[in-house]
Order: sequence, then structure tokens, then C-alpha cells
Amino acid sequence: MIIREQLRYPTYDVTLVLADDEYVRELNKDYRDVDSPTDILSFPFSDAEEPGQLPEPDFDFPDFYCLGDMMISVPYVMRQIENDRLYFSSQKEENNVIDPHDSLSAQFSDTRGVSGAMATEYNVEKRIGLLLIHGMLHLIGYDHIEDDDYLVMVKREEEIIDEW
Repeated sequence: MIIREQLRYPTYDVTLVLADDEYVRELNKDYRDVDSPTDILSFPFSDAEEPGQLPEPDFDFPDFYCLGDMMISVPYVMRQIENDRLYFSSQKEENNVIDPHDSLSAQFSDTRGVSGAMATEYNVEKRIGLLLIHGMLHLIGYDHIEDDDYLVMVKREEEIIDEW
């Protein structure tokens, strides 16, 4: 199923830029005042009325609706995949039981966005697909800065992943 359909915005486009670390770092610094690269940045075209609910467009041309722009640093994603692979291999060797799908686990929330599902996805194309879900949720007003917002976003992200 197409992510836009799951979000209930099937006629809206998104812009996706696959970039390098430097480009994403510059955007991260300019827009978030964070001087480092990250996996994905999302720039919504409209402010959501509430998570998942965008205002009605000012014009009636569905072919021109757009949710916003997303930038993914592919080298960052590739490094994160390798870091996750090494981390989970070492945990397995030490017989530590870790559930990467436990999105409420603090070990994943800061570095893996919301859903822990990304943590054990080592295929770069599939990982980018999961990042698209995450980024598109940001485009329609979801966030994970505050605990309550985090819980709402976790729930929606995992619903989409389960349907995907």
C-alpha cells in the first residue's frame, strides 16, 4: 500500500531528496540549529491542525497538492545500519534480551526516531522506506518531542508499518 493512501492524502505529492551528510548537516544547522547530519529532515508545506489533519487547500487543483519536502542522508543511514548491526550482534553474543520493536524503549527513542522497527532493518532500501513513513508523518503534523506526542506518533507509525 502507498504510504500517502495510508495517511489519507493519496493525491498529495512529496519531494524526496537523497543527499549526502554535508547537505543534510547544513539544512539541520540552518533550520534546527543542530550542527550535525541526521537520517531524515522533513519540511511540511502546511501547518497541521492536529496530528494527521491538514487544513483544506486554498485552491481546488488536486494535481498540485504537496505535503512537503524530505531530505535523507544516505551515508548517515548506511552508517546507522552498520552501527545497529554491530550493536545487536554484540547484545546477542552477551545473551542480552532486547526487543527493538519496543518503541517505548529509551535505547531507541533518541537515535531511531520513533519505531524500533528500524533498528533491525539492515537493508538500506527498506530502512529508507521506514524513514519515509517517519518523515511523512512529520509532514502531516506528527512529532515526538514531548512524551504525549511521542506516544501518538509511535502508535500511528507502527499502524502504518503493520499495514505496509
